[in-house]
Amino acid sequence: VGSLRTINTAEVTYQSTYPDQGFSCSLASLGGTGTPTSSSAGLIDATLAGGTKSGYTFASSTTCASAAGTTIIVTYGWGGAPTAPGQTGQRYFCSDQSGVIKFSQTDVATCVSGGSSL
Repeated sequence: VGSLRTINTAEVTYQSTYPDQGFSCSLASLGGTGTPTSSSAGLIDATLAGGTKSGYTFASSTTCASAAGTTIIVTYGWGGAPTAPGQTGQRYFCSDQSGVIKFSQTDVATCVSGGSSL
């Protein structure tokens, strides 16, 4: 849950810093070190940018969508799944541009389509 909150905050910061890009569809773009750019914004730590943290694997949970007639990304979705279900975690988590974090007992896809809000 904490990692998804971090990603949500990073997405909002990314969108306001790079308005010509919109949201990011890449954890690697939200991460990075050195001088911040749209492909290496330095908004999340390297571990989370790598896609695995605290026993969970993080990946895009929905297809990013652009505004009509532009390349500006206006939606995003991230999901977190236990790397070893039953051992590193019991629940699956997801969030999108609404900022609401939801969970499911079964998988990230169920979380996205009908998960319960925290």
